[in-house]
Amino acid sequence: MAGQAVRSAAGRLLPLVVGTIGLVACGALVLAFAFRHNLRLDLTPQRTYTLSSHARSVVRALDRDVVITAFVRSEDPRTPLLKDLLWRVAAESPRIRYAFVDLNRSPALAQRYGIDRYGALVIESGGRRRDVANPSEGLLVGALLRVTRDRERIVYFVTGHGEASPGSTDRKRGGSVARRALEDELFAVRELSLLSAPVPADATVVVIAGPRKDYLAEEIAHLEAYVARGGALLLLLEPESPRSVAALAARYGIVPLEQIVVDPERRLASGEGFTILVSGLAPQFPVTRMLEAPPVFSYARPLEVRPDAAGWPQGFLETGAAAFAVQPGAVGDTPVAARRGRLVLGAAVQPELPGGEAGTGRPSGRLIVYGDADFATNGMIEYLGNKDLLVNSANWLVRDESLIAARAQEKERGREQLFVTATQGRMAFWLAAVVQPGVFLAAALTVFLRRRMR
Repeated sequence: MAGQAVRSAAGRLLPLVVGTIGLVACGALVLAFAFRHNLRLDLTPQRTYTLSSHARSVVRALDRDVVITAFVRSEDPRTPLLKDLLWRVAAESPRIRYAFVDLNRSPALAQRYGIDRYGALVIESGGRRRDVANPSEGLLVGALLRVTRDRERIVYFVTGHGEASPGSTDRKRGGSVARRALEDELFAVRELSLLSAPVPADATVVVIAGPRKDYLAEEIAHLEAYVARGGALLLLLEPESPRSVAALAARYGIVPLEQIVVDPERRLASGEGFTILVSGLAPQFPVTRMLEAPPVFSYARPLEVRPDAAGWPQGFLETGAAAFAVQPGAVGDTPVAARRGRLVLGAAVQPELPGGEAGTGRPSGRLIVYGDADFATNGMIEYLGNKDLLVNSANWLVRDESLIAARAQEKERGREQLFVTATQGRMAFWLAAVVQPGVFLAAALTVFLRRRMR
């Protein structure tokens, strides 16, 4: 009887043990699957816990191993955010390995690396090293590019004619923020005077940002020769830009008009019509196809694109359908009858010049013209898609389209970039001041009448 009881108890216990083991195994499989195939839902307004498309494209394209060492302090409130950032980056590529080192518990290792502050990152690959003091997604991606890419691209900003300087921190006309944005993309930024010498042979992009004075014929000849040998030129023009530079763009089929764009539907709410959201983004052109937000232009001049010109210039950035042009200095918004509807504010061309792609095999030049230079200045470059527009243009000009993407926006905590157009402002007013109260009034009247009829 005792043996039968033992066998009976064992018979009841065995399914319980097997079921428990199976349940634990299923839970382990679920955890392993969730770890290998993570699904995150980021509901933060700034998408703080989601990598930008630019960061993902850079990390996924890594062709060599990268080791990241983070020197932290355990009780530092920034440490969890840094751990999450490195985890997200490493999840995109098996090439990245990272480790956390407590600066207080490993002072010898910190001294060997020369690190003396909390939160610093050391990025190493193939004997190269970059240190990041206050890590963010943008700085980390820039460091990854510098330790994994062999060639640095050189951008020359032409000076001497009132152009925006990349070394100036002036909020209205300075270009220091644009300089940092380009340097994060592995560009070396330098200034260039065409009076003393032609465009250097190592130039990958030449930028003319809002000139105020005319160029000499010799300077224009230097720029044309640079494009003819396969150079890349970025023209940021203003209504006050001199005719010599406008004539340079016109030689390639992009004619800057001496007018100013007004868009009453795409202007900022309660603002003047000269500062507008440029919503007409061409989906077939790489620079605008990857933008997640429209750029903001202020006091821009329209461009006329001549599609029959050599190189087939194309407009890829347009205003809304209600836009029109006014003459500079016009009182009020007096439209020019010949310029109404969608106006081009950005155009590109690949000039078919002797010795280009169809000739000896050397690459043809590339040219991008914008009817505004303010969007790249310190005061506006952080707005919506302005920074992406500038950097994507530079990457397209140097034929590195793998880096054309949308980047993480650097926003100050507590100060959001909220841009509402005039149309959206009117819609918000009608919804909040008329529709919503009307719905509640109708519901109240319905309840009142039904009770009176009983």
